[in-house]
Amino acid sequence: MDSFKKRTARGVFWSMLDSFGVYLVKFGFSVAIARTLSPDDYGLMGMIVIFISLGQMLMQSGFSMALIQKKDTNSYDLSTAFWFNLAMAVLIYFILFFSAGAIASFFEKPLLINIIRVAAIGIILNSLCSVQVSILTKKMDFRKLTWINLGGVFISGSTGLIMAIKGYEVWALVFQTLAGNAFYLAGLWITSGWKPEFLFSVSSFRSLFSFGSRILLQGLTDVIFTKSYFPIIGKLFSVSQLGFYSNANRFYEIFIRQTSNAVTRVIFPAFSDIQDDRVRFNTNYVRSFNILSLAMFLGSMILIISSRPFVALALTPKWLPAVPYMQIFFIEGFFFPLMMFNQNILYSAGYGSSALRIDMGRKAIILIGIVFLYRYGIKALIAGQVASTLLALIFTQVAVAGKRGIQFSSVLLPVFKLMLISGLCFLFSYYVIDRFVNPDWAQLVIKSTIIPVAFLVMVRIAGMDTPQDIWSLAMEFVSKKKVQ
Repeated sequence: MDSFKKRTARGVFWSMLDSFGVYLVKFGFSVAIARTLSPDDYGLMGMIVIFISLGQMLMQSGFSMALIQKKDTNSYDLSTAFWFNLAMAVLIYFILFFSAGAIASFFEKPLLINIIRVAAIGIILNSLCSVQVSILTKKMDFRKLTWINLGGVFISGSTGLIMAIKGYEVWALVFQTLAGNAFYLAGLWITSGWKPEFLFSVSSFRSLFSFGSRILLQGLTDVIFTKSYFPIIGKLFSVSQLGFYSNANRFYEIFIRQTSNAVTRVIFPAFSDIQDDRVRFNTNYVRSFNILSLAMFLGSMILIISSRPFVALALTPKWLPAVPYMQIFFIEGFFFPLMMFNQNILYSAGYGSSALRIDMGRKAIILIGIVFLYRYGIKALIAGQVASTLLALIFTQVAVAGKRGIQFSSVLLPVFKLMLISGLCFLFSYYVIDRFVNPDWAQLVIKSTIIPVAFLVMVRIAGMDTPQDIWSLAMEFVSKKKVQ
């Protein structure tokens, strides 16, 4: 087994363990906290999401990805990135601190002044460990990141839950995030083995920024166009409606976005190493794309059909108005991870300009959707976001196939089969389970057990080799562990 498969199998294992471990812990705490807090509490936090997210993106300036992509990094590169990130974080914090009054006035919520000034501290905390994350990611040392992430999620969730039970309302959500940031910072400084030196190199800065600027531009536009829904909904609709949207988005982030991050943070360094070996690159691309397709089609389908009984049982009926938002968000799970996978493939192969152009086109579609769809309600806004992701997936697929010489049939035929299989599962869920099974708990059990089995059986009947590829990857990792 070549080193690429060893490193990727090991990286995917720990990255997925990280994500799914984080899923379970964060999911459990999110359910418990949502049962305690009100939609208005989530709505208040939703009003500041775009400002904190923009601050986080500006702080990193694309340097994290630049450090991973650069083949030979030295102490000047690492320290330059660290001090620049810290300086940007402090500057951004003061901008948000003095802008808090204007933001609160815009939403007519005076409480937002203190919320913003406290929540923005997280930007500084994250700036102090972004280089350490890049170092461990480049080494594909996801085992350390896994344990740190799990510990951080447990600490943050415990903090949020205790404060929610004690009646601190929206402040439970604020300090939940800060507690996780603090633990993450401490864990990375203790385990990464790297500490900043008092070094700053202009040449290193220019080198990192030349690559990182494209990542920064993509990240900023992503935040502006995807997080702009929060202030728009907060201004045009009630606080509780924003709360329903925010919590639906929270579960979407947990299940869809984190899965994408788990895969792409392995894919980028792994494929960067073999970008000059066309045959290996293309073979591993097709295999990885098909594995990700199977996982996301199955997972997204289960999330969509199970969301209503899950919310009724776990979050209580007060959150049922969030179900339609969740279901539309989860539809994006069919497309978003694959689109992000393709974008990272383009970056790792040196086609960052193409990836950026496609991403800018996606943001333009989102903007058009916001302008024309806001009057039709929140569901229409989310649907516009999903449509933009589907179109971006198509364009990234064309770009990858054209630039790397990959046949469309090698990835499109399996996706087409998965679409048909998913459609059959949806029909069975709607016309059989929903109509003849009444208790929510029974619906949830059947939809999360029988439907996945039926899905995998149909995959096997369709002659797809992807399940065997997944099993092969797992066995490769297990055999590697036994040898060690």
